[in-house]
Amino acid sequence: MFLLYFLYTLIVSLFGEMMIAMLTFLLIAESNMKYMSPASVDIFFMLAALLVVVFLGMGIKMVLHWRNSKEEYQKLMRDKVEVELRFLKSQLHPHFLFNTLNNLYYLALEKSDKTPGAILALSELLDYVLHETKAEFISLEKELKQVENYIALESLRYEDRISVNVIIEGNVKNKRIAPMMLITLIENSFKHGVTQTIGKAWIKLHLRSEEEKIVVQLENSIRNKKEWTTSGVGLKNLQNHLELLYGNRGQLKIEYSEESFIVRLELTE
Repeated sequence: MFLLYFLYTLIVSLFGEMMIAMLTFLLIAESNMKYMSPASVDIFFMLAALLVVVFLGMGIKMVLHWRNSKEEYQKLMRDKVEVELRFLKSQLHPHFLFNTLNNLYYLALEKSDKTPGAILALSELLDYVLHETKAEFISLEKELKQVENYIALESLRYEDRISVNVIIEGNVKNKRIAPMMLITLIENSFKHGVTQTIGKAWIKLHLRSEEEKIVVQLENSIRNKKEWTTSGVGLKNLQNHLELLYGNRGQLKIEYSEESFIVRLELTE
């Protein structure tokens, strides 16, 4: 807004000075016109017309320059947004992959019946991250499927120490969501709520699909409320993601209780 106001003031100021100069020129010339010869009068009007053309040309040039500058600025902003979105979409915590591969190695050594399912879940999740997240929005069903895979793979690591309860309400078909949003939330719960909890831990995911809104509430156990922090990279990236793609149609709220950490996400279509 400041830039537009500045340009407007500059143009008005410049054109105002041009008009004053031209009017002064005309007034001086008019006062002496009666003493001028017909040839001099013709030359005067030619000069006046030339001044008008020059001033108009300068004005048009300034407007075109401002328009090109505005388009270049908008292009730079679009490129910046696209780069940030690509970065946000591509994130999957390296420790998760490292731990999952270790779990797969252990299952293979034990010749566990869980090995094929775990490999399939990891394969689907990696394919989703590498390919499906290129779009700005994907189907909610696909995102939920990868949340399911993520939970299954993390459950291999924690086994009986973690209890995960997932509740889905409403019709999720034909609903769309920005990729990696739910996975970022569930990853944050495992990273901070389970890893930092000694003994039994729990996570509750409740998603409600309404006519024009998706409401997600994710709650996880915490060891000590004082030790919990909301400054994690995952939630910051999620907030940036919301601002870039949803604007004021996306809200992220964080709440505490003595025993749990709650994240509430609302997305309006």
